[in-house]
Amino acid sequence: MFFRELENRVKKVLVYRASRATDWAIVALAGLVFAAPVAAQDTWPAEAISASTNLTAIEGGPGENDFHSDLSAAVWNPVTRTLWLGRNGPGDTNSKLWAVVEDGAGSFEIDSRAGSRGEWTNFGDLEGVTQANFQEDVVYLMIEGPGEERIKEYDVSTYGTAILNNDWNTLPFLPVDGGSGAEGITFVPDSALSTAGFVDENGNLYTSTQGMGGLMFVGHQNGGAVYVFDLNRVTGGFVFVGEYLTGQNDTSGLEFDRSTGQLYIWHDAGIDILSVSDLASTPVSGGVRQLNISKSYDGPSSQNNEGIAVLPANECIGGERSFFMTIDDGGSNSLRWYQQFTDGCEITAVPSMGLLGLITLAAALLGLGLLERPRHLR
Repeated sequence: MFFRELENRVKKVLVYRASRATDWAIVALAGLVFAAPVAAQDTWPAEAISASTNLTAIEGGPGENDFHSDLSAAVWNPVTRTLWLGRNGPGDTNSKLWAVVEDGAGSFEIDSRAGSRGEWTNFGDLEGVTQANFQEDVVYLMIEGPGEERIKEYDVSTYGTAILNNDWNTLPFLPVDGGSGAEGITFVPDSALSTAGFVDENGNLYTSTQGMGGLMFVGHQNGGAVYVFDLNRVTGGFVFVGEYLTGQNDTSGLEFDRSTGQLYIWHDAGIDILSVSDLASTPVSGGVRQLNISKSYDGPSSQNNEGIAVLPANECIGGERSFFMTIDDGGSNSLRWYQQFTDGCEITAVPSMGLLGLITLAAALLGLGLLERPRHLR
């Protein structure tokens, strides 16, 4: 019983510390080593684009394949196992949202419910999609452009019919410049914010105060910063939390991985870099802060990549998991499925270790002050 208790305590420490890029990533024995977070740019952490799976053809609707043009948004719901996708046109009235699910044969298909296809239209310049509560049939869309730059909440429980619940005017806080506007959006729960020690523009620890249980992060093309909002679903109001630089002058996609506490930031516009942040930040000037970028990867291609989505780390198999990327105006090559994405899989599955290995690792953690002694041994 003592062995099992100690093993569980050690594993909890390993997984917790691995999810925080400001700490040492602790790995030892049985393939585990000690390593510090790095910001140096590395190679793309998945298979080459030519070896990835092209899912564009699954759109399969009547007439022209609507994935071919302006596919710009993506998010994965691990509870309903739904890949939400959005396109921004062509033209505001042709924007669309899709619910995509596994087809049971190793691929994906457009979902259906009560005989209706999982497809909605006419949102304006839809550039980003996310969800807050994975149990709700609710999506939050980032609508780009002059006069817009708004976060909109829709009830999509009825397939084919989207009901607008909230419309937050975030334009006054976003630096829209012609066609360079808000592109990415993701929701970060309070539990992750607390674990990361997230702070507002004044450097104060901050979690949501408006009832959503988390904050909305918005990525912008003009300057590449991430802007954070605390939304109120009851009043329709919000609190502006702060502006966070990313080190790049464009951000086109955001995805927060709740399983590891990592924020994935995609930089397009010829940059083609995937940055990873632990939500820590340092002050720059005038309330603006710089996000800590713990890792940075070359992208898989120099195409107009925009939307990104990732499966949680508990689905890593052999150190790999799935990652999706949309390509705006990619034609028949607009939705790629990477099945060998390694980032975040490093020690999510802590291997079983023998008694000697466990005791050695526990002693090392105790020496570093990262593991408390059981009460009966104090």
